[in-house]
Amino acid sequence: MSADLQELLRFAVENNASDVHLQALAEPMVRISGQIRSLKDAEPLTKKQTLDFIASIVPKNFEDDLEAAIIRGLDFSYAIPHLCRFRCSAYRHLGQPGMVMRIVRSEIPSIEALHLPKVIHDIALARRGLTLLTGTTGSGKSTTLAAMIDLINSTYQTKIITIEDPIEFVHTNKKALISQLEVGLDTPSFSHAIRQSLRQDPDVILVGELRDVASLRIALQAADTGHQVFSTVHSSNAAQTVERIIAMFPPAEHKLLLSQLTSSIEAIISQRLLTTLNGQRRPAVEILRGTPVTQKFIRENRLLELADYIEAGEAGMQSFDQHILTLLQEGLISGTEAMRWASRPEALAMAMRGIKTANIRGGAGG
Repeated sequence: MSADLQELLRFAVENNASDVHLQALAEPMVRISGQIRSLKDAEPLTKKQTLDFIASIVPKNFEDDLEAAIIRGLDFSYAIPHLCRFRCSAYRHLGQPGMVMRIVRSEIPSIEALHLPKVIHDIALARRGLTLLTGTTGSGKSTTLAAMIDLINSTYQTKIITIEDPIEFVHTNKKALISQLEVGLDTPSFSHAIRQSLRQDPDVILVGELRDVASLRIALQAADTGHQVFSTVHSSNAAQTVERIIAMFPPAEHKLLLSQLTSSIEAIISQRLLTTLNGQRRPAVEILRGTPVTQKFIRENRLLELADYIEAGEAGMQSFDQHILTLLQEGLISGTEAMRWASRPEALAMAMRGIKTANIRGGAGG
């Protein structure tokens, strides 16, 4: 790795950046507190500089035909000893190379340090079922999952298998035995790895992302047979998550799928990262638990009713707007930020004015 790249990455880590952006014909940039910022006095990168940066850290199996790999989309991890790890994604833009490097701190934060609702502690230690983390890219799903896995690792003598693309947080054995598989390095695909993992005596299986029907089908089977399964889905809330899962399957399989979901779902945790008044990032979290009522709504495909049920607060459930209202009441975020991220802005605006509505039944515990 060149001295320039080493210096840039160290600067980003020391200044609490979340991402480093390198793109030919543009200045190197970093994301700090959610905002993209150019580096002072930085010159635009050339195509050669950008390719050299990528080539200096890419896994050896991509070195021979690097430009072709970048065109396909190249995801990999990279670590600087005693500093941190990076989740890297190289790409092409208008014929020019680029790379985004997500900074992954070596220390795994706790659920409490992440300011997550206390009920997530209970979900992590449930020892059964399927728990899905949802949200957009950069909403903190991987970090929350790492905190949950670390809690299990610290609590139970158990076997944990993680399947990731690429590996972000590296876990060390505490009470549990952990095997971490990286797609492309240790296994050819998520679906293959999940299938193989079931033969390796796991209690807990973490799947970085449910990308296809094959992976989802095996994950549901694993949860249905007594394993605890964690994964992520790119969706905005609990109801949309269920809709997306159903849409992945052929119509002829929907009845069986709904049955499997209702019997295996432990929780759907959806996240959005808000910017606080002091420029920090704080999660707003929606939580759906797999209660008998939840199971009934999913089985009968009454997904629109889930939002109101979540706000009833049973079993520690809460909506985004309830959590956002709590953050506002605690003086952590501005009204503008609250409205920006609200699911139901009009109802939240009324609640902010002190008008209790049927859609927001008061704030939720953080």
